[in-house]
Amino acid sequence: MKKILLKFLTIETVEVSSVDIEHALRVATAVLLVEVTRADFSVHPAEQARLRQLLEQQFGLSVQELDALLEQAEADADRLVSIQHITRLLNQHFDHAMKVSVVEMMWQMVYADGEKDHYEEYLIRQVAELLYLSHAEFIQARHKAEPQS
Repeated sequence: MKKILLKFLTIETVEVSSVDIEHALRVATAVLLVEVTRADFSVHPAEQARLRQLLEQQFGLSVQELDALLEQAEADADRLVSIQHITRLLNQHFDHAMKVSVVEMMWQMVYADGEKDHYEEYLIRQVAELLYLSHAEFIQARHKAEPQS
């Protein structure tokens, strides 16, 4: 009986490699971008192309790695209940500049189809707040991503 209780009460520490963390951060970032594409309830081919382009630029992935990342990100987005666990992971491992970069990428996804929807803006506002970015940084990221006329 004592062995059984000790087995359940003993906390195991699991070593997580930097490769696993890097992959988790890539997936988390991709999930947020996928969520932006879905926020207006329609996914345009221009958004899908921009999503691939942003992830390839940000993480330097091969076509196969990019396909696998997007497949996992879309599956994770399908099961997503809350963005808080994603932003928690980003807060733990990304520096401030990288968090700003994530929000900028999200804004770039918004403008990929040429239309800004209020659901997309609301999602990005939530993410920016959960990443502890200021309102000024949120606005600057939006202006940086806006198409130049």
